[in-house]
Amino acid sequence: MGAPMLQGFRSVRGHEAAIGLLRRSIAQRRTASAYLFAGPQGVGKDRVAHALAQTMNCTARANPSDDACGECQNCRRIALGQFVDLLVVKREFRDTVSARERESEAGARPEDIDEKKLRQEIVVDQMKPIMESVAFRPHEGGTRWIIIREADRLHKNAANKLLKTLEEPPAETHFVLLSHRSSALLPTIRSRCQTVNFGLLDEPDVHAVLAGLELTPEHIRELLPLAEGSVGRALIYRDPEHLAARKKLLEEILATLRVKEVAVGGFVELATRYKDPTEKKDQFGRGELEETLALLYRHLRNEALAAAGKSARTSLVHAARAEIVRETMELLDGATSFNVGMQLQNMLVRLREVRP
Repeated sequence: MGAPMLQGFRSVRGHEAAIGLLRRSIAQRRTASAYLFAGPQGVGKDRVAHALAQTMNCTARANPSDDACGECQNCRRIALGQFVDLLVVKREFRDTVSARERESEAGARPEDIDEKKLRQEIVVDQMKPIMESVAFRPHEGGTRWIIIREADRLHKNAANKLLKTLEEPPAETHFVLLSHRSSALLPTIRSRCQTVNFGLLDEPDVHAVLAGLELTPEHIRELLPLAEGSVGRALIYRDPEHLAARKKLLEEILATLRVKEVAVGGFVELATRYKDPTEKKDQFGRGELEETLALLYRHLRNEALAAAGKSARTSLVHAARAEIVRETMELLDGATSFNVGMQLQNMLVRLREVRP
């Protein structure tokens, strides 16, 4: 079951500062023509963007400071993704993905879709019809909203197409760019957006969101430690079999680190299991790699904290290894398939060199 029906900002958990800024802008009739929602993945940036569009198009609001009613036709159509004047731009499926698979993934967030199914970038052909539509007045509401998910994934030509529109934005059209890597956006695009920063959620907020998805208390207890402030991160492991598979690979890496006799070749063998995500489905792809590294980083960091009061040497070793994994995760974000293999091999060798 999906998230509860969107009913304005009040149906969003956390992000009081970000929402407060947006609500003040609306109340003062100073809504920006372009926003950049910057922050970690899976914390609710997309939901806040939809709540913003809902509030600005709600027909039942009596005062500028009011929240969206959540019940009028515009509010309901936005919540259901059926509002003509709300356009969502995201990475499209690869040509190899069947129509049945596309239909089954309809409405899913990019981070919930197998990376092997998605194109690497948002291409200019996706932007052309949207940029052409802004020349006309909104059809259903008073304002048109264009939400660009993973805006840092815009191809150079697509980014330049967007930039031209941002330089002379239509009065009734607003853009919301969502990104967890805002530094990867063109500086000229960032400069034309009002940046709204989003942080990680508190554990009670994560718990409330997961409970709203009607998960069992046992399942929520298993997912909460994996969330670390991000509902999206927790839901990656929603399938118990999925989580078990990632933990199995994690244990392979940890076992190799624990055995002194294992040579560097063992690390190289693990590294070469990474293949181009466009290849066969049974290969070790980008999604599996990112999820496993996230679990590895969390494990090493927690081990460092647990050993802090017992053995300073052991704590430092785990902390150093955690830092190596973190650095690798940053380097892999947006890397090519060839570079991913090299970076993974380098990480495994560096982990091997840090010994208790």
